[in-house]
Amino acid sequence: MYKHILGATAAVATLVVPSITLAQAPPVRLSHALTLKPAVDRLHPPVVSQVAIHPAEKLMAVAGDDHYVRIMEISTGRVLFTLKDHTDWVRAAVFSPDGKTLATAGNDQQLLLWDVQENIQLRSTGEFPSVVTALDFNHDGSRLAVAGFADVIAIHNPTTGDVLHKLKAASEDQRTVCFSPDGSKVAAAGRNGVIRIWNTNSGERVRDIRAHADRIHGLVFSADGSKVISGGEDRTLKIHDAASGHQLASISTGDAKTFSVSLANDDTVATGGSDNEVRMWSLTSYQEVDHVAGHEGTVATLDVHGQTMISSGFDTTIRVWDLGTAQKSPPVLTVPVSRFSK
Repeated sequence: MYKHILGATAAVATLVVPSITLAQAPPVRLSHALTLKPAVDRLHPPVVSQVAIHPAEKLMAVAGDDHYVRIMEISTGRVLFTLKDHTDWVRAAVFSPDGKTLATAGNDQQLLLWDVQENIQLRSTGEFPSVVTALDFNHDGSRLAVAGFADVIAIHNPTTGDVLHKLKAASEDQRTVCFSPDGSKVAAAGRNGVIRIWNTNSGERVRDIRAHADRIHGLVFSADGSKVISGGEDRTLKIHDAASGHQLASISTGDAKTFSVSLANDDTVATGGSDNEVRMWSLTSYQEVDHVAGHEGTVATLDVHGQTMISSGFDTTIRVWDLGTAQKSPPVLTVPVSRFSK
């Protein structure tokens, strides 16, 4: 099945919300905020379950509970196309490292692959056995990990669609999956607070890390692969040595449950939580170094690429943050709203 990915345009109005940062922290500033509008066949804007920045840093994919994936320009908020082939809540979206492929999945159990370079959509031949909650490509895009409400993690060849491994998960409710930077390991976690790590090539289980007392929602390796950082509903951020499983730090997130974790740079990890804020944590001092406010609902998804961080979630807005040091004023953008159509 083939369809053009770029076509009719739509747009959204934007607004500016001031950021709140700690006095001695590295600067994180709001660049601009986007207010999503409902599609013509919907009454309400979508709750955003996933944002993914394209490697070229010009576009992003925005997945939501309205069953759609919007391909948007980061700088203007223009919706270039709305992908409407899912039939239920889209929970996961991720670009391959070379930017040529977009993978999406969710409650309808379909794994859809989009060829971004050729502007065509390719529907995969198989389905996951349950709701899909998380996807991740490895470092060279040759493997795609799929996790969800099942006791299995599937490793696909995204080119052929073949399932290379079916890995036994630690529970039947997996919320996050990620490859190590070199692609040699894959880790997943969910309801029971256990991080399970496998060897990607052999499919053999390497170790279990009993990290949290409650469900884990966010998981990421450090840039050098030496640490595993996780966050979840027990209101702690945990950092473990990836090789030994030894706990390096347990950091309280206060009243906030953590729903998203993303590596901001080699020394900093960003988290989004139920306190409606994005917090930045040092991987050397194991302390909070910054936080930014503005969302009016749980920050369910974060993505970072280069100097750009994007956050979104339950309040149906998208905020674009500048992680750089150059001083600039946040743009105030207003774009006419038109009908979403193919």
